[in-house]
Amino acid sequence: MTRARLSFPRGDPIEVELDDVKAYGPKIRGFRAFLGAVNASAAGRWVLRVGDEEEILGFRRDELRRVRLTDDGAELTFAGDVKVTLREADVYSWSPEPDDVRSWLGRLAHGKGEAWIRLRDGSELRFPIGDGPHVQFLERRDHT
Repeated sequence: MTRARLSFPRGDPIEVELDDVKAYGPKIRGFRAFLGAVNASAAGRWVLRVGDEEEILGFRRDELRRVRLTDDGAELTFAGDVKVTLREADVYSWSPEPDDVRSWLGRLAHGKGEAWIRLRDGSELRFPIGDGPHVQFLERRDHT
């Protein structure tokens, strides 16, 4: 089981069991949000289309080691310390859009306004987004 700990500049962190999340929002779009979702994902395959010559960069989540945002794009580090620098203006499409709660949590730093998470017990959490919150995933291991 995986828990997400959301830490804010002020106040106590919130912890949520990902299996207990029934719905979440709002949708957060854009290249940087996509990279945040990919970085938070546990698995998946993605394709970026870049530049005038329609270069294609395809990769699996297990190949991606690090995403570092820059002023005008991002630097992706893959297995073997292979680095690819992308200018956001040169990236004209990306797919697929990761669409699970873990990936959505990775998008939060790039949204604006208020986010919400509805849990299976009917309760709802609301919190501000944009420049955070910081999200950490905590994997619970059963000890037998």
